[in-house]
Amino acid sequence: MRFTPYLFSDDSSSDEEIITETESDQNSDAIAKDDDNTTLVNEVTSLTEILERLGLEKRFNLVSSIYEKSEELGLPQNESSPLVTMSDFSKKDLSQTDYNQQKLYQSNDPTNYITASFLKRRQQNKNEVESIIKAEEDRVRLLEEERQRKIAEEKKRKEEEERKIREEKERRAKEEAERKRLEEEKRKREAEEERLKKEQREKEMKEKLAKEMELKKLKEKEDLEKRKAEEARRVEEEAKNSIYKPREIERQFLQYIKNKEQIEINILKPVADNKELKKAIGAHKRKINPKFGQLTNSQEQLTRITREITDLLSLIGNELARSWILNFVADAIIAQAETEVSVKPKSSVPLAKLTLNLMILYPELSQLLLIKFYTKCPMLIGYSCSQDTEEGRVRMGWNRDEDTGKWEKEASYNERLSGISTFYAVINRLKLDETYLGFDPSSMKHPLPIRNSWVFLARMVDLPPSQITEIHYVIVGSWWDACCKEFIEAYGKQARKLLFLVSTEWTSIGNKSSAGRVRLNLLSDELSKGVIDTFPQMER
Repeated sequence: MRFTPYLFSDDSSSDEEIITETESDQNSDAIAKDDDNTTLVNEVTSLTEILERLGLEKRFNLVSSIYEKSEELGLPQNESSPLVTMSDFSKKDLSQTDYNQQKLYQSNDPTNYITASFLKRRQQNKNEVESIIKAEEDRVRLLEEERQRKIAEEKKRKEEEERKIREEKERRAKEEAERKRLEEEKRKREAEEERLKKEQREKEMKEKLAKEMELKKLKEKEDLEKRKAEEARRVEEEAKNSIYKPREIERQFLQYIKNKEQIEINILKPVADNKELKKAIGAHKRKINPKFGQLTNSQEQLTRITREITDLLSLIGNELARSWILNFVADAIIAQAETEVSVKPKSSVPLAKLTLNLMILYPELSQLLLIKFYTKCPMLIGYSCSQDTEEGRVRMGWNRDEDTGKWEKEASYNERLSGISTFYAVINRLKLDETYLGFDPSSMKHPLPIRNSWVFLARMVDLPPSQITEIHYVIVGSWWDACCKEFIEAYGKQARKLLFLVSTEWTSIGNKSSAGRVRLNLLSDELSKGVIDTFPQMER
């Protein structure tokens, strides 16, 4: 008997295959007889490894022991007894397999019996394994299904949670956006309401201030007009008193002539007699004199020149020398008016501001300048006399050539006094402010205020017709160019009345015509049209 290794192959082989293999081995015994020894050795060698791998080594040893002791046990040993053949099994009919197994059991061949027992046990094991496998597969399948179900549920739960979170975020975002929108609308509404309230308050405040300012301006205007009228009446009264007292005006004029003589006696002659003092004063004179020619329409330049002149004057400690220098300054200023201002009237503004500042700082200079003004152009204080005599011409400010002894020409006389009149009028119109050195509104007073212009005009129109000449109309025209606008601002309606009188009735005296009269008529026409030209203010 030969046991093949295929009898104990792995569980993947069916019972029919094993029986078929057994039959095949019996039929091939005769053919492979010669190779039995070699094959048996190889099969036995392989059988040990296979049985160990399948865990059937103990069973094989048991079968081997039974077979070896079959004689002792009285078991039949018929080698010709056939094994189960392939035809005894059907791969498709299980009942046939059971029949074959039954047949093997009934056989007296122990090999068939063992085979049948083995096959039965193997079938049972196979069934158990398949059952276990199926149960395991079912368990695994159920576990996988459960896992997939849980995964699906978890996924669904997460998706649902994410959806809820997303929806919550969207809801909160919408709520936040809505809240911000409402807050923004509220803020804009409140801002708009506040803006409207502010505008309303500002409007009411502006209207209130405008009304207050209007009332204030109206009151100020009324007060100003009242003050102007009172001042005009007072000045007019003073002028009339002076006009009606010509001797008083003459006395005043003669006093200025006397004061001029005193300058010669008390200041000029003593210095001329003192050579050392004259030399020292000459040095200061040469430093001061060029300053008047350096004047421009610049306030900055004017301030600088004013400081330089005051610095130079402060260096003079001698009383006599100081008086001499101030007299020289007064002469230089009037000379500048006679020459430059007569040709270029607008240049009178910086010269007038410099002069007014020096008059404020040095009261003695004010007295010296008034002497120069009224002795060179006596019409400024309302004095006039006949010019037919030598004395009359001297009093009326005519100049005589020292070499020839001839009087200057009338054109030169008119031009020179025109420059003085313009310069005098500009000083009248100036107002004191912080641009002047040493400015102190509490203590400073204008030495030649605008009221002097009223006196000048009022006395001109009250002069006796016999004393009125062309020079009177010329200097009044020059005054008009320089001071008309400020004169009207100061005296209002009264000023316009006086100007109308000067330019109409006064110019028609004697039914004569001259350049000075015609010019005043033209200025009157411009004034009636609202045209009032004046000199420009200085640049900063």
